[in-house]
Amino acid sequence: MEPIVNEFSQVNDDSVEKEKAQITNIIVFETTGTLLLIYGALATETNFGVALVYFIGLVVCGRLSGGYFNPICTLIGYIDGSISKKKAIYYVGAQTVAGLIAGMLLMPMFAYKQTLPYFERLPSHQVFGTMMSEIAGSIIFFTFIQIQTAENTKITSTPVQSAIFVSVIYFVARQYTATMGNSLFNPSAAFGLQLFYGIYYGKWDQMVNLLMYILGPWIGALLAITFFWKIYTPTLVSKQSN
Repeated sequence: MEPIVNEFSQVNDDSVEKEKAQITNIIVFETTGTLLLIYGALATETNFGVALVYFIGLVVCGRLSGGYFNPICTLIGYIDGSISKKKAIYYVGAQTVAGLIAGMLLMPMFAYKQTLPYFERLPSHQVFGTMMSEIAGSIIFFTFIQIQTAENTKITSTPVQSAIFVSVIYFVARQYTATMGNSLFNPSAAFGLQLFYGIYYGKWDQMVNLLMYILGPWIGALLAITFFWKIYTPTLVSKQSN
């Protein structure tokens, strides 16, 4: 989704000024939306609560920034041609900054919770389970993100319908796969939260699985993207031509 120019950005028709306004929206609202999503995961204790906060973020911030909130979703948008390389860099930067801010300011308020994202009692004992959980959930979530991002396969048409659809898929993916560490399938969130958990509390053993929380979503996403372009799209085109 291309970020729009909001009512607070009064610009003329000059494309350079319009692009500057769009980049400003990406920086401000993508950071805010990503922070809201991470806050939802920290504050709520159910997958439904996280999905609901995700929906709110997509509706409130997504219409102004594009609503990717995840470096992998940004990659999917870039591959599909929905966003340029320049804007993709700003998206990833905003998402990474949001993850660091969340780890620095939000995570300490919820560090006592057993449902803290990416926290595991026995981190080094569940490496395989963590990796499989991350890959499985990411395949489910990012497959449907890819389907919803591409214009020719999009399931819903309006922004609100899209927000509902994405939130429901996120709920399903987390409900049935994110059993290890309450993952968000978001490398930026994983890095920021685990980094500052180690800095604040000295429990660097939690960093053992950081590689799993970063690699798992990327592996799952690459499998999802490959499935979409090599199997799903050709099959869809073949059925439509017949």
